[in-house]
Amino acid sequence: MHLRLLVHHQSTEITIRPAMETDIHNLVALNAKWQLAALNGNADKGFVGAAFNADFFAILIARNEVVVAYNDNILIAYMLTVNHTQMGLLAVHQQQVQLLKNNGTINSTANVAVGIQTAVEEAYHGTGLISILRNEFRDFVRDRYQYFFTTISKENLRSFASATKFGWQLVGSNEHYHYLILVV
Repeated sequence: MHLRLLVHHQSTEITIRPAMETDIHNLVALNAKWQLAALNGNADKGFVGAAFNADFFAILIARNEVVVAYNDNILIAYMLTVNHTQMGLLAVHQQQVQLLKNNGTINSTANVAVGIQTAVEEAYHGTGLISILRNEFRDFVRDRYQYFFTTISKENLRSFASATKFGWQLVGSNEHYHYLILVV
């Protein structure tokens, strides 16, 4: 998909597409840039909670679970889902999804994509790119999943506000995280 966005009052051409192996270096770099540790404690613009290396991104790409957005040859955003492992917080995701199925919040036979992560370069915040990227990602995985499930740190106020503004539903929480779903 090709589109034009206004970025700092200038029309900019953006390309959104499924990730390829040639994107791995750029994906690792953008993921690392938005790690809380890399932000020197300044989480006002958001952050991502999971660090992924090249091998991990290669698995996600092989599973068709990543979309990317480029401006020229510069990766400016990605959105992904992690469904091949239950390590760490992803085990909590799976447990919470099962509870949502058990209590009837979502259909018991629904396929749910977990571990949703989005990273967007700061210059593109507020341009509408995240909504467009989310819609493209939904279209990309719609044949496999009926819902997205994610957690957002309670410290990540910007990401929580953005998610709920754009349709994510709060379905629970614990002392550290909000639990959210989105219909695909």
